[in-house]
Amino acid sequence: MQLPYTTLDVFTTKRYLGNPLAVIRVPSTLSKTLTEAQKQTIAKEFNYSESVFLHEPTPEEPQTAVYDIFTPSSRMTFAGHPTIGTAIYVATHAAAYPGVTQLRTLAGTIPFTTTTTSEGAKSEVKTTVAIPHDVREHKTRLPHPYPAPGTNGGEEDTVPLFSIVKGMAFNLIPMKDVAALALPKQGLIPQEKLYAHECLDQGSGWDIGYTGSFFYVDLGTEEDGTKVLRTRMLGTREDAGTGSASCALTSYLALKAAKGKAGVHKFHMTQGVEMGRRCDIYVNVTVKEGGEEIERVEMAGAAMEVMEGTLRVD
Repeated sequence: MQLPYTTLDVFTTKRYLGNPLAVIRVPSTLSKTLTEAQKQTIAKEFNYSESVFLHEPTPEEPQTAVYDIFTPSSRMTFAGHPTIGTAIYVATHAAAYPGVTQLRTLAGTIPFTTTTTSEGAKSEVKTTVAIPHDVREHKTRLPHPYPAPGTNGGEEDTVPLFSIVKGMAFNLIPMKDVAALALPKQGLIPQEKLYAHECLDQGSGWDIGYTGSFFYVDLGTEEDGTKVLRTRMLGTREDAGTGSASCALTSYLALKAAKGKAGVHKFHMTQGVEMGRRCDIYVNVTVKEGGEEIERVEMAGAAMEVMEGTLRVD
């Protein structure tokens, strides 16, 4: 069995920055032949934070492309940078995916729109995706690894644990400044327990999937109201650009800032700087009237193709 693949750097307009992604194309003739175990082995071979398996649309749903997300160790219900990268790949290969306007993974169906800007011989492609969301703040609050001086057992000594969808939860850890952001060497959850669900609300249906640690610094607000954040994601390793964690953090912050009012909250996050792979991630969160529920989460980013080839599967 042979499968074509393309790699992209996601959340960047420059190759060899951003977060790498492998898109493995699965023709309809092999869609039921390629096994979960084989997909996991391929993802482990690429050893990127995530790889995706992009299936051809079916005649029954010609507007939808199904994609499966795998880390080197597990399948994921949802992840942000694979979604952005896959959407851009589909949009820039429209002849192979005519009329496709949405993706589908375990977390749900994801509509996307894509824009291309050109300057001379250079063109940049950016996509905006409507993110599946069914948020929940869990009861567990782990100790802050770097509590602010002078705190005395208050809420600032602990950090919230927040899910953007079932199966993707993150400890959200505010840091004092950019210098402090560089301090963490590991997340709050031991690597061997990232999929153990021990901190998630037991018996709720939300006690599944992955739990990561997302560190962030508030860098202020731009003139148009966009809140600027620097972030780092630590799980099995450091991740250059984490869309799911970015959507979890911005949803949490938007609900906290809403104060009972509806509105759109705009965010620009920069991640991966400490790794030398800067990512720029944009998220808009729309809060419903009453300020206690989220109506819509939209994430945007760019991507650049880097390599392509063929892999062989026994």
